[in-house]
Amino acid sequence: MSNEENIKKLEEKRNKINSVSPSFCTAKWLQTTLYLQNGYNHSCHHPSPHKIPLEEVLNSPSSLHNSQFKKLQRRLMLAGERPKECDYCWKIEDLGKNYFSDRHYKSADYWAWDRFNEVSRSKADDDFFPSYLEISFSNACNFACSYCSPEISSKWMDDIRNNGPYPVIHGSHDLNYLQKIGKIPYLQSEENPYLNAFWKWFPNCLPFLKVLRITGGEPTMSKDLWRLLDFIKENPQPNLELAINTNMGTPKNLIERLQKYVNLLQDNLKKIDIYTSIESTDKIAEYSRDGLDFKYWKSNVEDFLTNTNSTVAIMTTINILSLHDFENFIDLIMSLRVKYNTCFEYNRIPFTVNYLRWPLHLQCTLIDLELRIGIADAIETKCQSYLKYYSKEKYARIYLEEFDQIKRFCDYLRSEPVNKELRKDFVNFIVAYDKRRNKNFKEDFPMFSGYLEEWHA
Repeated sequence: MSNEENIKKLEEKRNKINSVSPSFCTAKWLQTTLYLQNGYNHSCHHPSPHKIPLEEVLNSPSSLHNSQFKKLQRRLMLAGERPKECDYCWKIEDLGKNYFSDRHYKSADYWAWDRFNEVSRSKADDDFFPSYLEISFSNACNFACSYCSPEISSKWMDDIRNNGPYPVIHGSHDLNYLQKIGKIPYLQSEENPYLNAFWKWFPNCLPFLKVLRITGGEPTMSKDLWRLLDFIKENPQPNLELAINTNMGTPKNLIERLQKYVNLLQDNLKKIDIYTSIESTDKIAEYSRDGLDFKYWKSNVEDFLTNTNSTVAIMTTINILSLHDFENFIDLIMSLRVKYNTCFEYNRIPFTVNYLRWPLHLQCTLIDLELRIGIADAIETKCQSYLKYYSKEKYARIYLEEFDQIKRFCDYLRSEPVNKELRKDFVNFIVAYDKRRNKNFKEDFPMFSGYLEEWHA
């Protein structure tokens, strides 16, 4: 099916989705992300995760997905009301009727669409097994990316324990606050009731899954990743797609062990893919993703593309620190596609476009609107040059679905108001970040040379 036909099909599905209600999204029923290290859950990466009360899980392990909070959001959607936590999609849809939000993309996706009627006819209180499950077993991680946090990264946890919270209003990572809201992770050596509930629930859940994704922390540093891979080895799932997130920066023995499992399990599954995250290049990427060695990361990406049949999908979190380098990121992806793609139907290096929403002081919207418009125009022009109609290299191609994500992000840059009140927090964060992480913002970001003095006022 051509890209044009895909867009037309998506329009038809959008009409059917909206016929249930203008706020209906099957992700609330069929998708879940579980942070088992602290008992948090959400059904899409846009809404903030919510805490699953321990008593719900002890009463029924299925509450890992079917929490009472989530059932309330389902009830609102079936009634045509917009859940507040889904404001990312409402902002996109309010830009105009020609825009597809992730509500449409997720509900129309292959892992959800065949259960559309089942979900649309259900009651909000009905329990469901998800079709798409993402799991974080632990916060163990060797990176401390600038926009991450202690409950997801053990290296971030070390920073806060050693140096205290950051001097910002939002996103200081105060451990007292994290303790209050139940986000302090269980250590891998501790008894974890959420993890125990998962291993009771998962064998019954597995046959319903079409996508199983392992995230972190850094999954290769968790013993439960290898336990899960061994379980799948003993219980083949020919209709299941397995995706494993990795920062591609762990020691070589873990990288090679993961490659071994990818090749070992390829006959037990429909497919197995690797995901990694980056949205800039070289020293800019190394600054914002503390712990990253860009050359080592790129080498490991190429090793996976050479030594396995897996895709290596790139996830972005575009933020103020990466925005000026995003064109170089696009060139990087296109160079990998030229080298490793052999046909248009099987793109081995896909990417998704997501913009950062938290912490607030790293949002792109701190930048003046006029400058953002110029950046958006340059990004869109660059990406247009890689559409199939214009690309000079055969496989250096951006697909229409990707371009749709890029265009809506660029329109967001052009339209969102400036958040000047957050600029002082940005300066306070960067000064502390440089000191704690032995970095030099002015040296790595000459385009921001005057911001630390100008925005501190």
